[in-house]
Amino acid sequence: MIKVDWTILLQAANFFFLMGALHLILFRPLGNIMQRRRDEIDGNLQRAGSLEEQLKEGLVAYQEKLQKAKLEIASERKQLHGDLTAEAARMLGMANEEAAAELQKIKDRVTDEKKQALVELKAQAVPLAARIAQKVVGRAL
Repeated sequence: MIKVDWTILLQAANFFFLMGALHLILFRPLGNIMQRRRDEIDGNLQRAGSLEEQLKEGLVAYQEKLQKAKLEIASERKQLHGDLTAEAARMLGMANEEAAAELQKIKDRVTDEKKQALVELKAQAVPLAARIAQKVVGRAL
């Protein structure tokens, strides 16, 4: 049979006293530290979640702005292409008109020179024919 004497009671009292002291000195502060860490981690996770949501919203807004900018650039490019095509057609038309005008001037000048040359040749034809006839006949006419 177990014999209960005063040493067992003293050891039990000592055990409970040490447990109380450890609870006050070690377990409670350690539990408080662990609770503060858990709270801090939870707060950080919540902040990270809200930052992630803000990041997603910012990314969506950025992509929308980027798409809008791409559409505007495509529209401006199309407009510029149309403007450049119209300008090229206008310049080509002007060049054709200038070339046609220059060609007409050249044709008119050639026609005038031809008429002048014919007049000069007709004026020279009679004396030349007379000289040729003199040489063929061998005497003065």
